[in-house]
This record gives sequence, structure tokens and C-alpha cells, in this order.
Amino acid sequence: MLEIFAERSLAFLLFWGIWMLAPLAIDVTMAIAFIGIVFLYPEAKEREKFDSLNFLPYVSIVVPVHNSSDSLYQCLRSIVEQKYPTERMQVICVNNGSADNSFEIFSKFQNDFPELNLNWIDMDRAGKSIALNAGIYMIKGDYVINVDSDAWMDENAVYRMVQAFEHDPSLAAATGAIHIDKELGNRTRLMDIIHYCEEIEYLVAFNVGRRFQSVTNNLFTLAGAFSAFRRDVILNSLMYSERTVSEDTDLTFQIRQRTRIHNARMACVSSAIAYVEPVCTINKLYSQRVRWQRGQIEVTAMHSGVLGKLGGGLGSFTGRMIMIDHTLAFSRLTWTFLIPFLYFLGYPVKLVFAAFVGLYVCYLFLDFLYFIVAVKETSGTYRQKIKKTWWVIFFLPIFRFFTYWFRFSGILLTMVEPAAWKVENPVEQLKNALGKSIGNVKLTIKKVFVS
Repeated sequence: MLEIFAERSLAFLLFWGIWMLAPLAIDVTMAIAFIGIVFLYPEAKEREKFDSLNFLPYVSIVVPVHNSSDSLYQCLRSIVEQKYPTERMQVICVNNGSADNSFEIFSKFQNDFPELNLNWIDMDRAGKSIALNAGIYMIKGDYVINVDSDAWMDENAVYRMVQAFEHDPSLAAATGAIHIDKELGNRTRLMDIIHYCEEIEYLVAFNVGRRFQSVTNNLFTLAGAFSAFRRDVILNSLMYSERTVSEDTDLTFQIRQRTRIHNARMACVSSAIAYVEPVCTINKLYSQRVRWQRGQIEVTAMHSGVLGKLGGGLGSFTGRMIMIDHTLAFSRLTWTFLIPFLYFLGYPVKLVFAAFVGLYVCYLFLDFLYFIVAVKETSGTYRQKIKKTWWVIFFLPIFRFFTYWFRFSGILLTMVEPAAWKVENPVEQLKNALGKSIGNVKLTIKKVFVS
């Protein structure tokens, strides 16, 4: 009897301890570390409260353009409305294979605002990395800022970014904060709730996650939508690569390797803000998260040697991040499949249900803490808008659960499919697979009868 009890107890502890509690414990530890950094190192925020600049250096802004007729004018309008002298900015729009009327939009803007130094470059091949590199080769400024053509900047974004560089000589490159441009709290349809969750997710990522990475000098990605570099740093790098779908992360790893030799650093300037539209469909959300996950895997694989040298594998923040995202991914599978299966192994329904509720409550508490800290770092009308959506916290654990599965799909696709910017959603993949299977069956039957 004692042996049976010990055996069952051991099995219980192994299952709940390894497959259930280990990922949760690590998520809790990471949350404590992230939030602790924000409170223990307030200078990370204070660094952005600089005195006014006595001298305004020349800035080059590169805007890659690909079928951006709907957003290009707004993007360029946000540049000309910057509280930074127009005569101290150079704007380079690089067209990479647009099939719409992006150039007509550019021409209209150029006629409307002739005071801005605005340039247009046509590239024969499509590809964001190609466009960015072509624009960088044309820069004249002391600093270069990359802005996506479907993003638009806050009026203080350029000034805040230049301020950070001018007051911190060790700063080699920086990412701005990306916010979702969504009218918050007015609608409660499914896609609106997803958009609210996305807004809070971005807010937490930049106000908490990127802040932690800045303090520890372990910035993982310079946001492709809005980032800035010292001229010599970007020109002395290999610049943007075509070998991965996450060229911004690849460049971040390059710069980290080169700048740490000179005790330089990268950081997030959270007061320099750019806005992007939320994803308009669940299919596009799926494609986005698969692309992000694939890029993360590709880049860390390409820089695996550098990763070990810089931080000693799991001793570095990047190494631990990869372990949490990938190694523990398989244990998280149990939350979907094995917990319901416990019922068929003889566990009471109440215990199975309690396991689900317990996990939900734990992650709800973590999201609540993240939300409070992230909102604390905002100000003005934006803080009031965010506060209106406090009820979205109850949906965040569910949103994160589904986006986690999207990312897990990215892990699998990385192993079996070539890289692509656009990704089929699971329904389309299933339809195509069934179509091919039916086609193969028909072909086999035809061959049998013909022969």
C-alpha cells in the first residue's frame, strides 16, 4: 500500500511539477524581474528627461515603401509635423516593388510640403531589407531613423530620439516605443477586444519588457517599425540581411556584438513613440506572430556562436529567453491536451476544472501587475484612454494563450517550410493539404484504371 501511494505521489508531483508548475514558475520569476527593474532602476526612465538641445544635428529618415498608398501620406505628414526643424531632416522613401499608386501619393505630398527635403528611390526588387539598405547608403545625417510606411510618429518622436543620443555617447542604437493606434473602449466586438489586448500587449512589451532589456543591455530587437542609429554604427555594420524574415533582429544581434567591445549599448527610448494600425483579421495576426517566431529562431540560430561568447548561453538574458520561448514550449502543450485527458485517467472533473481555473487566475494576476506598471509609465490623455479598457485584463490570458499557439506554429513551420513573409493560416493549410491529398488519390485511381 505504501509503495502504491509513493508511486502515485511521485507521478502526481512529476506531472504537476514539471509539466504544469515549471513553466508557470518561470513566467512568475520573469514577471518579478521585469517589474522589479522598473521600480528599482527609475533612472532608466529618468535618462529620457534631458535638458533641451543647444545644437540640433542633421537627421536622415528612411521610409521603405511597398504598396503603401493608404498610409504613406499620413506617415510623411507625421514627419513634417515633427517638433524638429524641417531643414534639419532628410527623408528618403525607397520603393521596393509597389504595384499601387504609392508614387502618386508621394508626389502629392511633395507638392503639398515643398519645404521638406524629400527623396524617392525606385528599386527593381521587392524586399524591405533591400529598400532599407539602399536608403541608408543615401543618408547625409549624423543619425538615421527607420520608419515603416504604415507607421506614423508622435510629434516629439524625432526630438526625443536625438535627445537620447546626444546626451548619452554610449548609446549606439535605439528603438522607439510602438503603440497601437486604436480608439480604445468604444466598441466590444471580438476584433475590437483583440485590438485592445494587442494595445496592452505592446504597451507592456515596451514600457516593461524593453525597459528591462535596456537596463541589462540585452535589447533583443530594434523595432523594425521605428528605430534609430548613429551614422557610423549602421554604416560599419553588415546592415539589413535578406537571409531571415526578421532582418531587424538580425541587425540588433550584429550591433550588439560590435558595440559591446567598445562598452556601447542599445536601449528603448519609450518617450519616442510611433503608431501602427492593429491587425485587421485573425488570419493576419496569425501570420504576424508566426513570422516573428520564425525570425527569432532563425536569427538566434545564425548567431548561436555569438550568443555563447557574449553571455555564456543560459547565463545571458537572450539565452534564457530562447529557453523559455522554445524549450518550455512543449511542456506548455499540456495545458491544452493533457489537462482534459486527466479526466480519462480517473481524475475528478472538479480537479480538472480547478486546474484550468487556477492557471487562468495565476496568469490573470500576472497580467494585472504588468498592466498596472505599464500604465504607470504613461501620462496625459493616453493614460486616461488606457484606463478605460481595464476590463480587457480578463481577456488577456486567453489572448496570450492563442497567440502562444500561433508562435508555436511558427516553431513547427521553421522546421518544415521555407521562409516567407506571408503565411497561410491553419484553415488554408488544411484545405490545401486535403486538396493535394484528394488530387493524389484521384491520380492514383486514374493510373490504376488506365493500366
